[in-house]
Amino acid sequence: MSFNSILGVLFAAGVFLGCWELPTRFRNPFLLLSSFAFYAYGDPLYLLLLLLVIAVGYIGGRMIDRGDRSKLTLTACVILLLALLGVFKYFNFFMQSFAALLQGFGLHTDTITLQVLLPIGISFYIFQTIGYLVDVYRRQVRAETSVVNFSLFVSFFPQLVAGPIERSTNLLRQVRAHRAAPALADVTYGMFLILQGYAKKIVIADRLGPYVDLIFQQQTLSAPLIFVGLLFFALQIYGDFSGYTDIARGYARLLGFRLILNFDRPYFATSPSNFWRRWHISLSSWFTEYVYITLGGNRSAARARRWANVVATMGLSGLWHGASANFILWGVFHGLLIVGQRGLQAISGLQGLNDRFRTLPSRVLTFLLVLYGWLLFRITDFDRLIAYHADMTVFTAGWFEASLVLSQGFLFLVAAIIIDVAEKHWLRVKDSVIRSNRGLSVYLAGLFLFIVFCAAEASGSFIYFRF
Repeated sequence: MSFNSILGVLFAAGVFLGCWELPTRFRNPFLLLSSFAFYAYGDPLYLLLLLLVIAVGYIGGRMIDRGDRSKLTLTACVILLLALLGVFKYFNFFMQSFAALLQGFGLHTDTITLQVLLPIGISFYIFQTIGYLVDVYRRQVRAETSVVNFSLFVSFFPQLVAGPIERSTNLLRQVRAHRAAPALADVTYGMFLILQGYAKKIVIADRLGPYVDLIFQQQTLSAPLIFVGLLFFALQIYGDFSGYTDIARGYARLLGFRLILNFDRPYFATSPSNFWRRWHISLSSWFTEYVYITLGGNRSAARARRWANVVATMGLSGLWHGASANFILWGVFHGLLIVGQRGLQAISGLQGLNDRFRTLPSRVLTFLLVLYGWLLFRITDFDRLIAYHADMTVFTAGWFEASLVLSQGFLFLVAAIIIDVAEKHWLRVKDSVIRSNRGLSVYLAGLFLFIVFCAAEASGSFIYFRF
């Protein structure tokens, strides 16, 4: 089930109304059953996989908390969960890569392929469960004794299929706590998030998506067209993913939960590392906490080892996005950018420099580097990727076509900027200001009309559902 469908909206509204009509002790079981129904709508068989992940997390957490060979238990549970993820998401990729390696040595073999569809949201809820187990092992949270509470923590439907990846220290504690019906300020804030999320998805992502597809379906391009295509894709994927996060956070707010912020105007970042503190914050913090630190983080005295940890972590982060070598390349590229940034800072001693003179150039340079990275992310065919790199040197052609496409999508570029500025203006202030601001009412009314205007041609699924 998807939030950008009439059924998804009606489902969420029904859960909201039903939840607050029930006595307190029945609310978590009701939300759990609703979450199971939400996930089973796509394919009921994959609900069994979700239940298996819940069972591993619950039993493993209880055993770790009791000290029953906690390190061995943690290791076994993490291996099992990663094995499930590997079978459903990466099995074919690794088998094909292995066959290609053998062919490089002149050996030919038949590869085994697993004909299964990728269960929606599997990367999100498995990573969330692994994070919980590590938190229990580190004594940052006590293992949950209630099966209902833990199951709801893993399967809470607003963030189940596309995040944010929640920490047990945030979401599980809210699941355990008594939650009163939302105040007017919470309802207003939640509706703001929901409406803005739909605007990002329908007004920006779904309207720019066809242009992106049209551009990158071509075998050869010019540098101007590649730039326009990457610009549109950057806004498409941002509007799509941050839009879903806004919707999820909004629905959760109406149900009494506060999910973590997952995007913070990433294209205004001043450096590569700053970009990853703004983009998909829950994933980058997960990899920092559970992978980078585990590899040694910054504890090593050797600078080369620390930088290798960064590149390895970002490479694994790229692999998380999909079973394709281009995602690994994209992650390694960002890892090298962060290493390069740290190297320059170490040489020049500019770690604390943030004056106005340097901020604008650094934002522009960071955006252009991120924009190039999206080419590695978007193009999965390596032959075409190499061809596009050759095309990027052609500046003498394609200006008319690029300007024509840019003019057709210009309105949606402006809409993206307005929404981003408005989000910064209203979502960083207190709820009382949000509730009483007349300008907000005008803005929301404009968003609603724009959504209705664009909705007829907006039918694309969320991009991050495939991850």
